[in-house]
Amino acid sequence: MKESFLKALTLFLLSFLLLWPHASAHAGFLGAGKPAPGAPPGTWVVGDTPATTAGSPILFVHGLNSSALTWFEPNDMFVHTYEQGFPSAYINLHPDKSNWQNGELLAEKIRDIYHHFGEKVTIVAHSKGGVDTQTALLHYGAEPYVKEVITLGSPHHGSELANLAYSNWAGWLAEIIGQRSEGTDSLQTGNMAYFRAQTDGLISAQSVPFSTISGTSWGSFGSALYFGGVYLQFFGTNDGAVTVNSSRLSYARELASNRWDHMQVAQGHLIFPLLQAQMGAQANEEEHAKSMSATIIRGGQFNENGSQAFAIEPNVKKAQISVLANEKLDSAELHSPDGQVYSVAAVAAEQEHSVFYGAYAHHFKLDHPSAGEWELKMKHPQTTAYLAVIALEGGVSPAIAFDGVRLQSDIDPNAIDVSKTRYTIHVNDDNITANAASLHALPPQKDTSQTITIDIEGMTRNGDRFERTIVANRYVDKHGTIYE
Repeated sequence: MKESFLKALTLFLLSFLLLWPHASAHAGFLGAGKPAPGAPPGTWVVGDTPATTAGSPILFVHGLNSSALTWFEPNDMFVHTYEQGFPSAYINLHPDKSNWQNGELLAEKIRDIYHHFGEKVTIVAHSKGGVDTQTALLHYGAEPYVKEVITLGSPHHGSELANLAYSNWAGWLAEIIGQRSEGTDSLQTGNMAYFRAQTDGLISAQSVPFSTISGTSWGSFGSALYFGGVYLQFFGTNDGAVTVNSSRLSYARELASNRWDHMQVAQGHLIFPLLQAQMGAQANEEEHAKSMSATIIRGGQFNENGSQAFAIEPNVKKAQISVLANEKLDSAELHSPDGQVYSVAAVAAEQEHSVFYGAYAHHFKLDHPSAGEWELKMKHPQTTAYLAVIALEGGVSPAIAFDGVRLQSDIDPNAIDVSKTRYTIHVNDDNITANAASLHALPPQKDTSQTITIDIEGMTRNGDRFERTIVANRYVDKHGTIYE
């Protein structure tokens, strides 16, 4: 009995040693089925094998703050993929790491997945997953294993929401909810402009073809993507998380740009027919984003009771105010200059792909708000961090523009008294003293990313107070070249 046990043990160990190189080459493969919650980065599963194969296998890549489960819950992408006869694989990447870290990991796993299927894969990537995928292909050698790439609402040129997370006013909130991550940082617009400069020159006629799909809707008032849509509206048409311009690549075919929000643009029943058909026109011309400054941004911390004042000038047609906090507030009210009190109209948790995932957005919407000083009053029993974004339509907004590269504001002196305009500037949370004359002369720090928060306070030509905030990001390389 003892002898037979020893023989069996010996055979087992020999078999394990013989198979070990093969097993390590496929480390991370979890087999077939639904990905397990919390599976570590680098693990991947394959979908059920369709009875009849209709095309090449598809690898689905998730975005920021997400996982492979995004294609299963509450999504039906995996159902449509199976029913239409496509073999599939689903991978977990780091939810909060940069495109460089995820790209390197993804490239390794793409090779494994290629060997598993025995043929090149089509990659369908949502949101930041599209940037991670391009990094894997062009910087980490995964191109030979990929047939084509289709990106869904991917911020190929970065996200102004990522800039906002790194603005001076968002510091308290972003730190508490954990969204000043390497992943968010990599999506700042200057950092992504630098990535484009490193990447787009590598594209050739032999490169794996890219196609894009984008969304143009951010839902109804108070929806999960409403805050993102309100903030991004001044940068162009968007899906509540990514602008249409950012989702496009000049060398990629745009399969569709439709009234989907950032979550719908990855939903199987809406998108899979486009993936399957591979039909569509060439990429549209880029929109001209609005250059006006139309937001006031404030933020901080309070214990039990908090207040924040801000000024609205005359002739503002509409004010959309979103207060993000790390918890759902007990109460939040707006007090107008003439004594009226406005309560929160809607509250929504930020969805998982948001750079403010983990925060609650409290929304107000005002038509023709009174001119003068307003006050936001908040109550909550615990110490709370908040970020308030006031988006204004009308007023002096068309009179203020901003050149991010030169750090120069362009103010119309016919509408604004330039002599009474003051600037408070933070570069990466450090306060910089500047005025209109010296603003553009701030020296760029080489080989670094700079997030710039500029608060403008001044008077209109009619003697009314106004306030605005500008947030921008730029990357300065070691030669001093600026990318934004």
